Amino acid sequence: MALKITEFFGFAPLDPAARIYIDERLCPFVDGPCIKPEHGACSAQPLQLGEPVMCCPNRMYGDDFLALRELALETFGNQSVMIRPNEAQDRIQGLGKPLSGKEVVIFGRYWGKELPLPRPKGSGAKKASTYYVDWVLAKLAVDGSVEEIIAVEVQTIDTTGNYRDQAECFFANKPYLGGTSKSPDYSDAGMNWENVNKRILPQLIYKGHVLRREDLCRKGLFFVCPKQVYDRIRDRLGGTLHDYKPGQGTITFRSYELDEKGERGTQRRMSLHGQFTTTVDQVALAFTSPMNLPDADVYADAIRKALG
Repeated sequence: MALKITEFFGFAPLDPAARIYIDERLCPFVDGPCIKPEHGACSAQPLQLGEPVMCCPNRMYGDDFLALRELALETFGNQSVMIRPNEAQDRIQGLGKPLSGKEVVIFGRYWGKELPLPRPKGSGAKKASTYYVDWVLAKLAVDGSVEEIIAVEVQTIDTTGNYRDQAECFFANKPYLGGTSKSPDYSDAGMNWENVNKRILPQLIYKGHVLRREDLCRKGLFFVCPKQVYDRIRDRLGGTLHDYKPGQGTITFRSYELDEKGERGTQRRMSLHGQFTTTVDQVALAFTSPMNLPDADVYADAIRKALG
């Protein structure tokens, strides 16, 4: 395992433009506190990949919440206008300009209000974490009633090992060269790709079943993630999934990637990499009955080879 930090508090390491965010431990993508202030890594590049991977969920909100805005426009029409819950409340109560029927209210942590959902039956902390989604987008009619909703889950990927040594150098505005002789700017850390199997897919299946019971959720659950997570999900589920249009009981996987590094003082932009929609049932079946298995008797063959 080996990786290096490619974005530190929103910019390339040692870029002077990041200093104000570093000193205040601020996230430049959500205009709030950094959620990982001890290491400040927004994206990191595994040695074997040769491309940066977004490893902080807030990094997915770059370019002024591009991923959410593009999804709202694609789902509800290109004339849609995104508004905050408090603005929607005021306009419904006649305290602002009338609703036009094009407004989409965004409920989520950084847009002013998270939905006060009831706790699931028999819930503990772990059960509750599988029940809630990160974002709910609600299309309003001119009278303020809710016409349709979509649910959006945003995930990146966790890291394994330790790259705190890199972060400490960048905090001190010094380059990092503490790796191996072949890869001096890489720490002994890696990406926790196994989380796709252990956590991400099981949660998506559960939430997909929850949302298919919502009458107004007519286009299902949307899962927004980095390109590399998307690729591993497709590999894990195999190539036999049928493609569907977004609808009740579907999961739509949308992936983003970072553009090439720009000039100093600028941030990498995000762009849509791919999208694939299938049903919750297809995902659940592929997850529990994988088709991309190794050849039969691989363990016996490995033992024979090991014993000569």
